[in-house]
Amino acid sequence: MATFILVHGTWAKSAHWPILQDSLAETARAAGDAPVFEQLRWTGTNRARAREAAASEISALVQRIQHTSANERIFIIGHSHGGSAIAYFLKNFPEAAKTLAGCAFLSTPFVAIRPKKEALVLITVLLLFPFFTFLAIWNETMKPRVMDAWTQAPVYVFGVVTAAVSGVLIWFYFKKASAPERLKQSIRQQTADIPAGNYLFLRSSGDEAAATLSAAQFIALLGIKVSKILRLLTRPLFFEGKIGAVSWWVVYVILLQIFATGLLMLPDFIKFVIDYPHGHLKALFDFIGFVVYYPGSSFLGRPNSVFIVYNAVSLVSGLLLLVCLLAVFLIVITQAVTSRAFGWTRLSTGFLVELAIEPLPFGEHSLVHIDWAANSIGLDGYVHSWTYAHPDAIKHLQNWVSQTLGKLPMTTADPATIRP
Repeated sequence: MATFILVHGTWAKSAHWPILQDSLAETARAAGDAPVFEQLRWTGTNRARAREAAASEISALVQRIQHTSANERIFIIGHSHGGSAIAYFLKNFPEAAKTLAGCAFLSTPFVAIRPKKEALVLITVLLLFPFFTFLAIWNETMKPRVMDAWTQAPVYVFGVVTAAVSGVLIWFYFKKASAPERLKQSIRQQTADIPAGNYLFLRSSGDEAAATLSAAQFIALLGIKVSKILRLLTRPLFFEGKIGAVSWWVVYVILLQIFATGLLMLPDFIKFVIDYPHGHLKALFDFIGFVVYYPGSSFLGRPNSVFIVYNAVSLVSGLLLLVCLLAVFLIVITQAVTSRAFGWTRLSTGFLVELAIEPLPFGEHSLVHIDWAANSIGLDGYVHSWTYAHPDAIKHLQNWVSQTLGKLPMTTADPATIRP
């Protein structure tokens, strides 16, 4: 007999595939086998651990079927993350996987995960953005105008300490998340490294889920690109040569001083931009005056050209650094949230790894592409769900099953059975 195990995707416990079952039953009978259908209904939760639990259920079901009939030809067909559950089964239960006749993946994404290089250093640099942002907001909202400098000092110290302690706690949170065993666990949760076997990969064009995953892949690319910028700013932390390290540290300290001055100027500069009437022709001159007469740019009551140039360079550098930090901050957060939303990693781990979303797993495989416009009359709803109902997809499945059964010993055909 030929048994077909159907595995639904995320949030699709009520999935029903009558057309697919009828077509596969017809193919099995034509090959001389009695078709039997098993519908594996797992939780459908959008988490890697839920799909791994479904993989265990698949293993138990396969063992039960083989215990009933040792020569059973078992096909497993999974849609969307149901295919991910099958991938976990193939990885976690390799001996049972070798006994299968084949597995079909319908619109299934395959995820590759690797550790992000110097992730903790990147997070440390990124913490500068909320730190300085907090200080800027604190300076404008919590500063009482009637208080003198001595009275304001405790208020400023409290704000700096609060921001610093928050940053340290966040850093330790990510430090704990970056433990080698946790990163290894996340890497084991990738699905792109399934063992060799008889597989069929189908996907429809116009797939909304695939488009979303492509956007996530683009975000991951941006994260890698902009991380290189911050790596340049923190190069002394990675430099191994002693002489080079000393020279880079000198440059590094100078750059930090420039950036620090520019960041300290930012709150007053932002206030100047907001308060100044837009479109005034004297804006450029007022900006120059702002830099010239900024505290610290004068010497003995007179503007000093060296300090003026230093303040101008510091302000521009601070603005560029802030924009860079903001870009990296948003991109890294978006990547981590996306990874969490699709149930691939925990939120904390999403900051520490890089993801690649592929239409096929590692190795030499072929993707069968289904045209969403052709023969799609009567199919409504999301294109992502068409793969198990589209006539062309069903035809490819029938051909694959027919070829597979043709290579296996034949048995006597019986009426189709759907096990509870």
